[in-house]
Amino acid sequence: MFAFKTAMVFWLVAASVPLVTSLVYFRASPPTESLTQRIAVSLHGASISALCIGAVWVGMIGAPRPELGAIFRFLLVVPLALVAYSLWHFHGKRAIHLLQGINLLWLTFAFFLGGMAVTGVWL
Repeated sequence: MFAFKTAMVFWLVAASVPLVTSLVYFRASPPTESLTQRIAVSLHGASISALCIGAVWVGMIGAPRPELGAIFRFLLVVPLALVAYSLWHFHGKRAIHLLQGINLLWLTFAFFLGGMAVTGVWL
């Protein structure tokens, strides 16, 4: 039981990494833009973190089902759309976009590990 709890805590901490990229985007967004726009261009990491945490939560409460896999994979499109939106509408320094590599890496982790957590089918 200790190993499971340790793994879950590690996964929850790791899930916060994309959230940090969202915070960096928000802070780097020009303050002259509206609050709505600043939030919109920085939602990508928060959505990835939410998906990761949601997958862990489904796995922890013991409610994984194979049919949840299709829903989870569909929800993974949302962060991709938010990344694309951010790439076109962010008006801060373009070097910030390098952080999208972190987001895409975590999205890949979410696809594999989160998909296994929500379906209950582990490799």
